[in-house]
Amino acid sequence: MDTNDNTSALVFTEEARAALDGFLSSWPVVTRSSYEQKLMKTLDYFRLQGKARWVTKEILVAALEETFPSFELTVQRVKDQHAIADIMEAQKKVNKKHPLVAIKRWALPAVSTTTPVRDVCALLAGPRPGGNTDSILDAVLEGARKGGARVEKHLFSKLSIAPCNGCLACDKKELATFCAIKDDMTYLYQQLLACDAFILGFPIYTARECSHVAIFFDRLKALGGPKQYAKVKQKLRKGALVATWGWPSEYLYKGVVENIAFLLRHFGVEVAEIITGSGFWDAYYAKGSALLDKKGLAQARAAGTALVSS
Repeated sequence: MDTNDNTSALVFTEEARAALDGFLSSWPVVTRSSYEQKLMKTLDYFRLQGKARWVTKEILVAALEETFPSFELTVQRVKDQHAIADIMEAQKKVNKKHPLVAIKRWALPAVSTTTPVRDVCALLAGPRPGGNTDSILDAVLEGARKGGARVEKHLFSKLSIAPCNGCLACDKKELATFCAIKDDMTYLYQQLLACDAFILGFPIYTARECSHVAIFFDRLKALGGPKQYAKVKQKLRKGALVATWGWPSEYLYKGVVENIAFLLRHFGVEVAEIITGSGFWDAYYAKGSALLDKKGLAQARAAGTALVSS
């Protein structure tokens, strides 16, 4: 380390240094240096705030949690490897009295639009109709209907939607079908432009959105061309996200969810509600596990009602 760097004042205990090396070794070689630099800045900030110059394992874990909030599972391995093993063991059998699944409605700032929300377009962008993502999405839609909105729900897995082929025809001229590929995406374009609110439900696989979502956003490129984007900008639509994943941690993939919200904003949808479900792993992956969290489903219904009421 550069001795002229402020972080040179940091001194690691042997336990902390071993834990840091273990954390870094779990990542590709090409990312280790940048991750270590980010972590050192956090640790040095801790030092400047009057915390101990010596970096213990406890201080290291606190810095890891502060610096890498989306790496919670990896940080947990540094913190307590045995705890991970215990959780994985607990997920092998469903405990109906104390289930590991948790549905959470995020606290978000209010979003207002000039157009009242009367028509809602919902898309389940996942491979399992009737699965846990779908169950939570249905709760949100139930709330939206209770709020007086008309709801139309689409199942990506039942539609014929091809991946983008990169032809860029949508950039060159205005197409009646929006995209040169003529399939069920044409109807989704129409629904997205016509709706007052758009709700997207999807599972997170291998630390990212599932492939259905990737195809959906690649095809939305057709609405971003110069000939079509004016239609997108004609009005601001409210939006909601329903995302699920396997590990029982409420904010593990916060970054993935926030990125989807960012992409939707580009296409005229301002996300006003986010509902996430965690813990759907092993035995809890079975359809119906989301129904075990009745309080969480009530929050999802409330989110749907709020989306169309405010």
